[in-house]
Amino acid sequence: MAGTGPWMNCMSDEPVFFDTNVLVYANDNAYPEKRKCARSLIFEAIRSGTGCISAQVLAEFWVTVTRKIKIPLDTEIAREQMALFMSFKVQAVDAATVLEALRIQDKHRLSYRDAQILACAGFARATRLYSEDLQDGAEYEGITILNPFRGKGGNAAPAASMPSQNH
Repeated sequence: MAGTGPWMNCMSDEPVFFDTNVLVYANDNAYPEKRKCARSLIFEAIRSGTGCISAQVLAEFWVTVTRKIKIPLDTEIAREQMALFMSFKVQAVDAATVLEALRIQDKHRLSYRDAQILACAGFARATRLYSEDLQDGAEYEGITILNPFRGKGGNAAPAASMPSQNH
């Protein structure tokens, strides 16, 4: 896989979980460096069969790319992208996930949304979570946070692209 960065040394056959922002950047022309990086990670995860997401991530992706980014995707293209992402292991959000998210939220003082992402990553047995929402290098519940966009056009999320963190 082409590219450089500290996250490149972390590629393995272990499951890797993708947060919504990585999938959004892969489809957002406003951030070409992040788009290239996100696509590279996604294609590597598809090739290796290690990619994981949750139903929550799919729902957030749909809303963000069809309504919140500066130039929204056509709904047919958004559906095609969702079909591609469904080649990943898709972790359901069920009662056990909600209870685990609440435990993680309390233990680590995180937003519910971030805690639910971590709960899903844990149930998917992922050891790495690609996200720019949590602190790069932090570890929660045996899951290491990797921000693949660090140093690639800033760390701010696209304006109005991500759902509110206060759910």
